[in-house]
Amino acid sequence: MLASWVGAASAEPPVLRIVAPANQSMPMLRLDGHRPVDGVLKDLGELLAQRLGLSPVFIALPSKRAGPAVASGAADLLCYVKPEWLDVQVLWTQSFLSGTGIIAAGPNAPPVSRLHDLRDEPLGTVLGYRYPVIDQAFNQAIRREDVADAETNLRRLALGRLHFVVTDRAALAYYLKANPTAALREVLEVEHYQLGCALSPGKADLLQPLNKAIDRIQLDGSVAKLLARYR
Repeated sequence: MLASWVGAASAEPPVLRIVAPANQSMPMLRLDGHRPVDGVLKDLGELLAQRLGLSPVFIALPSKRAGPAVASGAADLLCYVKPEWLDVQVLWTQSFLSGTGIIAAGPNAPPVSRLHDLRDEPLGTVLGYRYPVIDQAFNQAIRREDVADAETNLRRLALGRLHFVVTDRAALAYYLKANPTAALREVLEVEHYQLGCALSPGKADLLQPLNKAIDRIQLDGSVAKLLARYR
C-alpha cells in the first residue's frame, strides 16, 4: 500500500508558480483572500500550465514584488506585462496579448484634448504601477493619487473624488458593464501595448515549450475564446 501511495504521489505533475498580482482588477483578476477565483489571468495561467503538463500554483503578490519574485525564482511566471514595466532581469515570451492604456474622466471633469492638459491634474493611479509614457509626455513624474487597484480608482472617479484616472480600456468597459449608470467616459488614449509573460531565468528550459504553447492556444482559438468570456 505504501508503494502504491508513493507511486501515485510521484505521478503528480510538477508545478508552475504563477504570480497573481494583488492590485489587478476584473476583467484581469479577482482574488478571494490570496486565491484567484476569476479573471483572464487565472484562466490564462491554468491554460498555459495545462498545455505544458504542469500544475498551476498561484502566488498573490503586490505589483512591486511581482517582477522581483520572478527574477529571483520565488515565482516562475508573470503574464500581461512588458519589459518597460519591470525593472528586473527576466526572460520574455513572445507577445500575444494586447491592451490599451487610457485616461478616464468622471462626470464633472473639465474637457481635455491632449495629455499635456493634465500636467497639473492629480491622476488616479495604482500603487506600484509605472506609467512611463505619461511621465515622458509631461517631462516629469505625474501627480499620482495611488490606490490599491483599478476598480477602486474607477469607484472614486464615479463618486467625484477626482477628475481623471489612468486605467485600461478593458477595465473601464468591464466596470461600466457592471455599473451602467456610472457617468464615466474615456477621454484620451495613452498607449496601445503588446504584452507577453515574464519567465524566471531559472526556468529557461520552459521558454521554448511556453512559446510553442502560446502558438497553439492562439491557433486553436483558445485565447480568443478566453478573452471573449470577459467582454
